[in-house]
Amino acid sequence: MSLILALQSTSSTPASIVSTVNRFTDFLLSYVGALAAVGALSMALIEAGKKLLDSRTRFQALRWTQWLLRSPFDPSVIPSTTAKGAPTLSLSSAYGELLQLCTGVPRAVANDAAERLLASRGRLPARHAFLRSEIPAHALFALDLQHMMGSIQDAADIALASPRQNASLYMLMTSGADPTDISRWYEAGPDSMIAIADPNPQDRRAIKEHADRFARLRQIVKRKLDGFQVYAGDSWANWNQTVANIVGIVALFLILIWVKSTSPSSPGYPTIVLLSLFGGILSPIAKDLVTALKRVKDG
Repeated sequence: MSLILALQSTSSTPASIVSTVNRFTDFLLSYVGALAAVGALSMALIEAGKKLLDSRTRFQALRWTQWLLRSPFDPSVIPSTTAKGAPTLSLSSAYGELLQLCTGVPRAVANDAAERLLASRGRLPARHAFLRSEIPAHALFALDLQHMMGSIQDAADIALASPRQNASLYMLMTSGADPTDISRWYEAGPDSMIAIADPNPQDRRAIKEHADRFARLRQIVKRKLDGFQVYAGDSWANWNQTVANIVGIVALFLILIWVKSTSPSSPGYPTIVLLSLFGGILSPIAKDLVTALKRVKDG
């Protein structure tokens, strides 16, 4: 008899554990489901704000301009660019050349936009999205980051292929490379790539040297742009996550305050603050938590 009772109690134990886990999962599903709704509301508000303020354009213009301002720019690396009568090279003209090559606007419009961006350190006004006359020159920054960097890479390739026609942009993009490579490619590199019907050994050596020089310069430019893309992409993702958490906290706090005003039995303000902080942090990932909990419940 005692053996039968022991077997019955043993068989009931797993069932009670499963029942407890199911009740706890149901509670979590209801709580996390509410957080998922708050997260969806927060994302809708954030996306609306990003559209109205044209946040991506403003963010990328800010990051790119600040990156340019930190980049070295030394025209003295090439003596012929500092000689008397040579065109003036500057960061502003380099920025203008970039905007023209990437957007196709006239050089005067590109230069004006570049000067304003440098003067404001890349900060576009909050009403930028409604200033339609300025948008063409800033169209580069309205692209998603991957396409924006692809457009800038194309412009850098043009500057490398024709450095004398885009001298300022060439100096900007190749800054940090070997000064000898920069100056020698600028002076004679593109001309050396012209096909020669019957090159002699000396011509072949010169062509190979310039081809290797071009490859080194292009690799430097590509790595610089890749580095900026990683930096800007991580920064954009971090800001989005931070804003999502803040909006989630505020939205949940307001909802709980409204519930408290309609139900006297609601928790006190300290509890509401804690629930808002905890729920706001979890709300962006609540949808994934709901999916995971349903899988646990369904076995």
